[in-house]
Amino acid sequence: MWVTLTQPYNDRKGVVGGFWSNMAHHQTIALSSAAVPLGPLGQELAESNEAQEKIKVEQKQLSEGDRQVVVGSDGVISIPAVAHNKPSGYFASMKSFSGGQQLHCTGGFKAVYSLEVPRAGKYMLAIRVVTVQEGQKFLLTPNNSKVPVEIAVPYTLGQWQQTHPVEISLNAGKNELLLALQNGSRGVTLKDVTLSPVN
Repeated sequence: MWVTLTQPYNDRKGVVGGFWSNMAHHQTIALSSAAVPLGPLGQELAESNEAQEKIKVEQKQLSEGDRQVVVGSDGVISIPAVAHNKPSGYFASMKSFSGGQQLHCTGGFKAVYSLEVPRAGKYMLAIRVVTVQEGQKFLLTPNNSKVPVEIAVPYTLGQWQQTHPVEISLNAGKNELLLALQNGSRGVTLKDVTLSPVN
């Protein structure tokens, strides 16, 4: 039996979705309406029941190998997603089933990726991502340029996929890429950033 994939249910855009997407949506509504609200917890243990303002996520210690930027003999540069500096917003590093590490972030996440480029020129940049949401985008600012480059995040149905490549210019030597996930995005997991020289 062949199943055709249709657009997923999307309340914000008024998309009803296909049969299975619609079924999943109605199942979510049914489960939500059956949920029993819980009162404050912890009083019997003399614990505070006040909400914490900020919840700190424990970040795994990463090895140098996890953060190593690799330049191939063909000039292709591969930057692990966890090799960032100056991060802000919500993010978490975790082991990847495909090996190495991956980075999960939500809207408002920003980080700088520093790299040494062997030769100046134009490069095609793509990010390997996985997401179960649509309509999200990255904003990429190479070397403090005035206008960020928009990179649409594909709806990957939970599978790894690369974003559509965008062309950027890099200098020989040190370069910095500021990568931000647009506010309002619900969550994207990144594996790596690939830069391929334009011949």
